[in-house]
Amino acid sequence: MSALVLPVLGAVVDELAGSSLGWAFVVTAVIGSALAALTCSRAGAWWVAYAPPPVVMSITVVSEQLAGRTGAHGKGLTTGAVHWAVDAFPAMAAAEAAVLAVLAVRWFRSRRSVRKSGA
Repeated sequence: MSALVLPVLGAVVDELAGSSLGWAFVVTAVIGSALAALTCSRAGAWWVAYAPPPVVMSITVVSEQLAGRTGAHGKGLTTGAVHWAVDAFPAMAAAEAAVLAVLAVRWFRSRRSVRKSGA
């Protein structure tokens, strides 16, 4: 749930500030993704690992459509899609890096605890 709620709050803050999606969105996407990776089950790690790109892109598209920054059809939609991809990429990359880092730390810790227990 944190992977959705926090980035939405960041998008709202950035939109209320009058700018395009910026640092608040990136930071909240990273925190939300890291929290999701920390709290997921071992089986759920596969879902969490692939979640940041579609979640961030969806929030970007919805927020920019609600803000009225892009056209709804024709060339406006194509141009809007390019802007969505450009606006979403920093948050997407940072959130994915955070998820992979948290999952890697969890994996290394689990491997180390298996070795210490003698199994």
